[in-house]
Amino acid sequence: MKKNTSQLAKLLATENIEVQENAVQTASFDVKDRILTIPIFKEEQRSKHVYDMLVGHEVSHALHTPSDGWMNMKDRSKEFRSFVNVIEDARIDKLIQKKYPGLTKDYLLGFKKMYKDNFFGTKGRDLQKDYTLIDKINMYFKSSKTLDFNFNNKEKYFVKLVDNCKTFADVQKLAEDILGYCKEELKKTPQLKKTYTPKKVEGDDKQKGDNQDSDSDNSSDSNDNKSTEDKLNDFLEQQVPDEKTTKETDKKDIEESEKGAAANGADGDVQIVSITNQNYDEAIQKQVDGDASSRAYVKLPKVNLKNIIIPYKEYIRDFAKENAKLDSSDKMGLKYAHDEADKFLKESSNIVNYLVKEFEMKKNAKLHARSTISKTGIIDPLKLHSYKYAEDIFKKMSNIPNQKNHGMIFLLDWSGSMQRHIKPTVEQLLNLVLFCRKINIPFSVYKFVNNGDSYITLADRKNKKHVNHRGAPFVLTDNTPQCDQTTKLVQLFSHKQSKSEFKRSAQNIYRSALAFGDYYDYRRRYNDPDYHRVPSVPGKYYMSSTPLNESLIAMDNIIAKFKSDYKTEKVALVTLTDGSSNSMSTRSGDRMMIKLGNKYHLCHYGWRDEKRDLTYHLLKYLKKKYDLQTIGFFLVNKYRELAYTFHVPYAKEALAKRMFTRDKYLADYNTGYDVYFYVKSDTKVQNKVFEGDANTTNKRTLKKMFTSGMKKRLNSRVLLQNFIKRIA
Repeated sequence: MKKNTSQLAKLLATENIEVQENAVQTASFDVKDRILTIPIFKEEQRSKHVYDMLVGHEVSHALHTPSDGWMNMKDRSKEFRSFVNVIEDARIDKLIQKKYPGLTKDYLLGFKKMYKDNFFGTKGRDLQKDYTLIDKINMYFKSSKTLDFNFNNKEKYFVKLVDNCKTFADVQKLAEDILGYCKEELKKTPQLKKTYTPKKVEGDDKQKGDNQDSDSDNSSDSNDNKSTEDKLNDFLEQQVPDEKTTKETDKKDIEESEKGAAANGADGDVQIVSITNQNYDEAIQKQVDGDASSRAYVKLPKVNLKNIIIPYKEYIRDFAKENAKLDSSDKMGLKYAHDEADKFLKESSNIVNYLVKEFEMKKNAKLHARSTISKTGIIDPLKLHSYKYAEDIFKKMSNIPNQKNHGMIFLLDWSGSMQRHIKPTVEQLLNLVLFCRKINIPFSVYKFVNNGDSYITLADRKNKKHVNHRGAPFVLTDNTPQCDQTTKLVQLFSHKQSKSEFKRSAQNIYRSALAFGDYYDYRRRYNDPDYHRVPSVPGKYYMSSTPLNESLIAMDNIIAKFKSDYKTEKVALVTLTDGSSNSMSTRSGDRMMIKLGNKYHLCHYGWRDEKRDLTYHLLKYLKKKYDLQTIGFFLVNKYRELAYTFHVPYAKEALAKRMFTRDKYLADYNTGYDVYFYVKSDTKVQNKVFEGDANTTNKRTLKKMFTSGMKKRLNSRVLLQNFIKRIA
């Protein structure tokens, strides 16, 4: 959908009306749900001003034209309905522009373009001489009274009445009067018949059941064998319908034809309708994109946090139960995993402490830069002696801007593709968690999986239906995206954990990383004499696919609760993943238009594209709603894996590749995140103090090795380093 103008956005917000574009031919309004549906116009023919004018017009109809009013006119003549339509358009256009003056410009420029493109069929015609009053009124008010007409006194009176119509009843009464005037006008001005006589369409004579006069009928093969008398009788029967013919013919059309003939003194071939309005409707139809795909307008589903979150206490308890069932051989592997985790935490603690000090210095430096000095109005006794030659004898105070309470939420991708680099990822994550614990801020870490019990039966799956089981995390309807009901968010860490709980969680996730990572670490498996096979993990914590979008939908509730529970004013959302989210469809299978806030967004399935990706729009929505800072870490093995996600000009391709090789990461600011880091996934966290042989006694060499070792320790913590830069 084209981005709506600010005037249109204000209009819809005030009136609580939703505007939906879809593959329809005409606009319609759902009174119950307050939904206005308009056609999808062709991109090459779409004008911003015309679009906003049309939407404003249809919204005004929805607001001011009584739905039962049109229903009550279904038995009235086509002429009368045409006249009512013109006058009602003038009335509702005036009302909407009066309420929203900003739309006046759209009406003026929109009409200008439509007039230039001959929407009204007036090209080559004289507006003053070739049209009756109803078309003059239509063009006069459609142009916002900019077209110049020489109305006579009677016509000026009618124009004033049109301008002063207050209700739909006024419109109907006035339509009767103007229709009568136009019929008289047509009688007195025969030249107007040329405009209002319908043009004969070639091939009408071939249509069955045609009761119109036609020369070709008289010369058809079927009539060749008839006598002249028979032909004359057939002709008379066509001109004067008998009782049988009348019943078979549309009664309304005959009545309208008879009314027109009586009014005009003609033979029934002239009908007074607004030609300019009729041409306008046909032109609008031609602007509709007939090839446009149907769209499904959906909203975010309700989320049951109890059904989607597995708390860290349950996570620890499940692993403890599984460990109790292990045999002696597996327990050796378990001990090995736990020892490796404890060793990593201990070695990482010192370097994290160093980075915490660096963070505090950066933060204080920024606060100092934003601080101001002000005089207190209190005399400083130490400066009192200088009052004769110095004016500044008052105490000063340093004003430091108010600091906001911060919080962190992390999302870890636990999909099968993460296996190949899950260990370095977990190590980077543990550094982030250690950092958050050191600076003492609220935080929570989740990994997203979708390998739990399915709430979809085989029959439902066949019929593409999702059952809202009492244990399902999402409440799904026809008006929501069809989220994966097996999605779970496993809480790995929290600032509320005790020291022992944190240790158990760290051991569990490190053991999981070793267990799944061993599938790709063949060299270590077969060459490390200290290697022990690490036992598998509980079934519901196996790696699966990537329900990132489902997780972000749940974040709408999680962030709100997080901010409320811990009184955090500023929250950072950090994701660690190696790819795009699973696709998400609608129940109908149509293209998804999802409502986030007050706007709908068109989304394709699964791919991370700025204008069409669901993940992109969800991140933007969460950021705006909660004032989030969003940071993404995309883990890749090689630079060429960025081909479909990171786009740089060809001239800069070589430079980007060198930077990725040297720095182990690239920063992208063109995604839904504030910043998106592409991190080399095989970057292992280094804890060595000395780089080289530490047995040497040469001080210069020792200094060099120590410096090199510390540099590598710092640089290996790519995620933490960049994270600190963003939040300092």
